[in-house]
Order: sequence, then C-alpha cells, then structure tokens
Amino acid sequence: MDRPGRIQDRFSSSPAYALFLIVLLFDFADQGLLSPLLNPLLRDFFGTAVNVVPLGWVSFAFTLLSAASMIFSGLYADRKSRVKICAAGALLYGFSSALVIFVPHGRAGYSVFLASRILSGIGVGAVVPSVFSMAGDFIRPERRATAFGFMSVAMLAGRMAGFALAGSLAEHWRAAYGIIGLVNIVFAALIGLVKEPVRGAREEELREAILEGAEYHFRISRQDIGLIREAKSNFWLIANFIDTIPGSIVLFLIFKYLKDRHNMEAGVVNVAILIVALAGALGAIVFGRVGDWGFRRNKRAKVMVALICNGVPIVFMIVFLGSKVWIPAKASLAGALAAPGAWLLIFTIAAAMFINQGVNPNWYASLTDINLPEHRATMISMASVMDMAGNALGPLIASYAATFFGLQTAMWSVVVFWAVNIVFWLPVLAHVRGDLAHVHRILSERAAGMKRSLEQHGG
Repeated sequence: MDRPGRIQDRFSSSPAYALFLIVLLFDFADQGLLSPLLNPLLRDFFGTAVNVVPLGWVSFAFTLLSAASMIFSGLYADRKSRVKICAAGALLYGFSSALVIFVPHGRAGYSVFLASRILSGIGVGAVVPSVFSMAGDFIRPERRATAFGFMSVAMLAGRMAGFALAGSLAEHWRAAYGIIGLVNIVFAALIGLVKEPVRGAREEELREAILEGAEYHFRISRQDIGLIREAKSNFWLIANFIDTIPGSIVLFLIFKYLKDRHNMEAGVVNVAILIVALAGALGAIVFGRVGDWGFRRNKRAKVMVALICNGVPIVFMIVFLGSKVWIPAKASLAGALAAPGAWLLIFTIAAAMFINQGVNPNWYASLTDINLPEHRATMISMASVMDMAGNALGPLIASYAATFFGLQTAMWSVVVFWAVNIVFWLPVLAHVRGDLAHVHRILSERAAGMKRSLEQHGG
C-alpha cells in the first residue's frame, strides 16, 4: 500500500485518477449505445419499430441488475480491495458487450441480447462506488467537487461517445457493442494494476497521523449503521431517485423525439447532442469549481449550488418543449441548422444541460464529505442504487407514456419530475453543516487515538 505522502496533491496529475476517468468514460459509453439504436434493434428483433416497450424492459433490467450489483460491491469496497472489485466489474461488462457480436436475429436474438445486457449491468454496478471511493482518498475535501466534476464529465462524455458510435454504426449495431466491449477489457486489465489508495489520507484530521506511519484501520461493520443514520443528510441524498428520472427520459427518447417532432435526422441530432454534451461538460466543471470555492466560505455551498442547478433548467426545458421547429426533408447539416428556430431549440436544451450537470459533482462531493472514509463506497452505492432506480423507471415510464399518450406528453413529464426533485434538496440544505461537524469530530478523535497507538508502539 502506498504511503499518502507519495500520493500527489494535484489529482489531475495522478495516473490513477486519469485511469479512473477513462474507465468511467468507457463504462458510460457502453450504457450510451442503446438510445440511438432503438429503431435498428427493434427492426432486427421484431421486424418493426413501432413498439419500444421491449427495449424499455432491456433498459429496466440492465439498470436493476446494476443496482443489485452496486449494493454488494459498495459494501465489499468498504471492507476489502476496491481495485479488485472495480477491475472484475469492468472485465465482466467488457466481455458481455464484446459477445453481443454473436447475438442472432429475430426474437431469439432479443432474448440473448437481454441476457447479455443483464450481465453487463452486473459488471457496471461494481465500478462507480469503487472508483468514487478511491478518488475520495486522492482528493482533498476542498477540491472534491471540481474533481468529481471532471469525473461527471467523463461519464457524460462516455455516454455521448456511445451515442456517436451507435449513430455511426446503426446498421451494424453489433459492431458498436463489440468495439466498446473490447476497449473495456483492455482498461479492466489496467485498472487491476492500480495500487490501493490509503483510506482517509486526504482528511485534514488524519493526514498528519498517517504521514507519521499510523494506519487507519477502520472498516464498515453492522455497528456502523448508527453512525450513518446520525448524518441526517444521508437519507435525503440517498432517497432522492427523482433527480435521475428526467435525464433518463430525455436520453431514452431524444433521438426519436427530434426525428418525429422536428424531422431532425440522426446526423443533425448527433451535432446537436455534441453541442449539448459540451455544454454539460462545461457546466459540471464550472459548477464543481463554484461549489468548491463556496465550500471554503460556507459549508452549505455545495448543496446550495446543487439545489440551484436542479431548479433553473426547468425554464429552458419549457422553452425547448414549446418549440415548433420543422427541419425540411433531406436537408443538409447547414440547411437543417439554418431552419427558423433550429439554433434556439439547440440552445435551450444545451443551457438546461449546462446548468443541470452542476448537480452531479456537488452531490458526489457532499455525500463523500458527510461520511467517514470506510462508509463512502457503501453510501455512494446506496445513493447510486436509488439513482439507478430512477434511471430504470425513466425509460420505462417514457416508453409507456410515449406509446399511450404520445412523445410530447412523455417529454413534458421531465418538467414535472424536475419540479418535484427540488423538494428533496431542502432538508439537505438544513442538515449538511451539522453532519460535516459530526464527521470532523469523529475523525479528530480517531486521529488522536492513532497517534497514541503509534507512540505506544514506538515506545
């Protein structure tokens, strides 16, 4: 195990942190393949692209199994090696995706495809809690929102890369899954070479004791349930699965919506999605930095930023859904973008994404800050499980709403879910300062005990 003194303060220069970003990128690239391939998959398996419900169930099953896997891997990561479980998960979803190359045509192919996505979901569930827990031990609290902002960018960029690859290989969708699978196998092997980071090495209270040679030996156990419950913000940060439903609905329907509602072809949609993705990436970094900057002055700043980034996008989404832009048939890229209102359509969804992506880094940072080092993977896994529930329900809700009430109604549900989500952040704003003080008090007591133990052992 590395001594914390050897871990560089600037997370951006850490090879391990860079590898975390890459693993997250290709993890989410795998998850981003489905949405652009709805019609090709339906035609391949069922001969028609009218009913999207079967693929809604694929997305639901994938996400549900990811959630179950995440619970196990989060608990394991807080007790044993985070590196091993992360590498094993990446290897599983890499192989599962690569084997999609051999999926047959027709309804039998649908069953095989569903099974392969279930296995991929199990592997995907192992990655996020392990990666974020390890990153938390490389990064100081006052820089975590920024660092998690870059990790959010990696996840967003990965999803967009999946969109782009799937869009370009729509008629050869098996190859898209095969390429992503093979790349993930390579990086699964590389993540296995990362040295396990020292738990608690970036906490101000523990840093001096660890540098002197003391070991932070605490690991999660059943007795820790009381400590976790004492952080009142935990419940609200974990229980809030509503915040992922709007985004999952948009991602599931965006290609079909822009085609059916605005006659926007896949090539133009890819350009629009690229602009939106760049806006979202910039928003994650900008609002991550804003959260860190404010945190040095006000311990509630990260939560305040997240709250604002949840509410403001509603305005832009309403404008987006009210647009009546129609792209001329067979229009070139330039012709499509020259259509009246086309740029406003793209700008409004890009602005919504720019602001809303500020939630993730501040949410991850807040959840990390209010929990002890040996609880973080578990709490991130529990919170991510609730997010996965939202991600699972979103496409399912969207598929039924689109089938029975139309695409426009399905997309308007995004505004409703965003509005409800604001309520979940208000209790966090009220409790987070006390929860942070509670963690600092425990860590200070443990640091004193670690130093005493070190002195006695040395004596």
